[in-house]
Amino acid sequence: MPGPDRGALVDRWLFNIGAVLGALCLVLAGLTLAFGLKPLIFSSGSMGPAIPTRSLALAVPAASAEISPGEVVSVVTRDGVRVTHRVGSADPSIGLVLKGDANAVADLQPYTGPSVDRVLFSVPGLGYVASWFASPWALVLGGLLCAYLIYAAFFRAGPGGTRKSHSGRDSGNSSTGGEAVKPGTHRRIWLGIGATAAVVAIVVPLGAAARVESTQAAWTASAAAEVQLATTTMNPATNLRCANPTTGLGRDTKVDFSWDAPAAGLLQLTGYKVSAYVQEPGGGPPAAEKISSDRLPASTRTLTLDQIADNGLLGNLLGAILGGLLGPNYNLKITFTLSAEYEHGWVSAPLAHTTVNATSKGVLGPLLPTRKLSCTLQ
Repeated sequence: MPGPDRGALVDRWLFNIGAVLGALCLVLAGLTLAFGLKPLIFSSGSMGPAIPTRSLALAVPAASAEISPGEVVSVVTRDGVRVTHRVGSADPSIGLVLKGDANAVADLQPYTGPSVDRVLFSVPGLGYVASWFASPWALVLGGLLCAYLIYAAFFRAGPGGTRKSHSGRDSGNSSTGGEAVKPGTHRRIWLGIGATAAVVAIVVPLGAAARVESTQAAWTASAAAEVQLATTTMNPATNLRCANPTTGLGRDTKVDFSWDAPAAGLLQLTGYKVSAYVQEPGGGPPAAEKISSDRLPASTRTLTLDQIADNGLLGNLLGAILGGLLGPNYNLKITFTLSAEYEHGWVSAPLAHTTVNATSKGVLGPLLPTRKLSCTLQ
């Protein structure tokens, strides 16, 4: 009795595996068309560790008004870049504030569009597989597999050297209408059906993969925060100026600073950071512990530096710097800086005024010093 046909066994396994996997792909493709599923391949680690690089996620369209903080959504920014980040806050007046789990700050631009893609789930590492299926090599191999399945089902000789004819019967059997059909014919019919199903199931998902490749940049989540840090500038305050008071008690030891608000931008101004420090002999800034700083509300437009006051109240930044000097005489160069602060932790480049001069002269030691604070326009 002849042994089993190993070639036929391999063919049968290929048909079964191809048909099952292809059917699953067809189901996924049908869901994609019916419900708008979008595959997302994460090309950066901005959502790590929850969603590492090269994870594959599925998302569905949703209205922006239905999104709650904590959900992961995918949007297209004003620059045309698709970003997939977690929602930090959802305010109808400003939009959705997004932030990558691994990013230190939120995205610069709140999303104000009417709809987003809500991420349902993600699978780490599966993005590598999806990217491979979208490659030209996968299309070539899929085409070769389809060609082989058709050849094995319809053209290759079966058991006993018979070959499939166009009429559906083995050419080696000239049986009459009343003669029973041999088992090999039934096997070849089922293989033909399996081959057709497998070919269709393979071709359709590969075609879908090819379409994903053409729009992969649109469906790829990227960490935009780091890029925006390098390319976007927060508007600083303008027209920083200083003057000595002309009236009032102790005007010789005070300097008034004033400035104009920064130009309106994408983010809301939340306040200002002001600092003062004594210039080092070489001209550079001192260590951080030698810099006196404070924060002011966004409505503030003026600030008075007082050389004598050292009670730490708002506007008395120089007290900590000059209060510890015991010598009767000094002549110090003071630098004053002003930075605009915005929501989500964004800060503008500082404006610096370097022409403040603090002096103290006395003939009776530190008991009766003559102190003076002055500035000149720069």
